[in-house]
Amino acid sequence: MSEETVTYEVEGNVATVALNRPKMHNALTDAMFDQVVEGLNRAAADDDVKCVVLKGNGKSFSSGFDLSDPDDFYGGAEDLGARFASRKLKLRAAVMRDILYTGKPTIARVQNNCIGAGLYLVLVCNFAVASEDATFGLPEERFGSAGTTWLYPFVAAQCGLKKANELVMTGRKFDAHEAERLNLINKVVPTDELDAEVDELARAICSVPREGIASSRGVAHMSYDLLGYPGMFTLHYGMHPHAVMMERADDEFDFRKRISDVGLKQALAERDAAYAGRYWGW
Repeated sequence: MSEETVTYEVEGNVATVALNRPKMHNALTDAMFDQVVEGLNRAAADDDVKCVVLKGNGKSFSSGFDLSDPDDFYGGAEDLGARFASRKLKLRAAVMRDILYTGKPTIARVQNNCIGAGLYLVLVCNFAVASEDATFGLPEERFGSAGTTWLYPFVAAQCGLKKANELVMTGRKFDAHEAERLNLINKVVPTDELDAEVDELARAICSVPREGIASSRGVAHMSYDLLGYPGMFTLHYGMHPHAVMMERADDEFDFRKRISDVGLKQALAERDAAYAGRYWGW
C-alpha cells in the first residue's frame, strides 16, 4: 500500500486506515479508494484485528473527489463515451460495495470537511463518530451532472425518502448534529473528545469474541442483500455515465464544459455563483 496517500497500522486489536493527503484535505482519487480496500482486506486477513478505524489525517476527514483531473472524476464519459466510463465506474462501485461488505467492523472517525466522496466512505462504514466541527454535504448536483446516482437509494434507506431528495437534489451543507438526527452517523462529540470516543467504541467492539464478530458481519451482509443494497451500487455504473453525457441548454450550467473553457479555478467560482442561496448553503 502506498504510504503517500493512504497509511495502515495496527495497535492491539485495532487497525487504522488513514487518508493521508492532509494538504489537500484528503481529496480522494480512485487509487486511494483502492488503497482503502487494500487496507480493509489486510485487516480482514489478520486474525489479531477485530476492528478497523477509517480516518483522515490533518484538518479534514475528506473534502471529496479530487477535481484536478475532470476526466478521472467523470469517468471519461464525455470524451470516450458511456461504455468506457461504465467500466471505470463499475470498479468504483465495486470499491464501495467491498467496503460495506468487509470482514471486520469499520468505524469512520470524522472531523471538519466530510463532503461528497468523503461522505460516501462514511455511509459504507459500519459506524461513524463525528466531531462538532464536522460539515457534511453531497454537492454533486452542483456539477451540472448526474448527482449521486448510487447514493440516492442508499441515503433514502438511512434517513428517509424526503430527506434524501432534499440532501441530494440541493446538495446543501449540514452539520454533525443534523447528520446524527438523520442517522447518517452514530454520534457527535466535542472536537477534543473525538479520539476518546472512537477509542471507546473500538474497545467495545474488540471485547466481542472473534467468532461473534465473524457471525455478526455475516448476518449484516445477509441483511444488506435482503434490503437490496447490492443493486444500489449497480445503479451507479448503469446510469451515471449516460447522465454525464446529457445535453445542457445554453442557459444551464455545464461544469465539465466550463472547466475546458476557462479552467478549473474559474469554473469552480462560476459553479458557486450558479448554485447560490439558502438551500445550497455553500
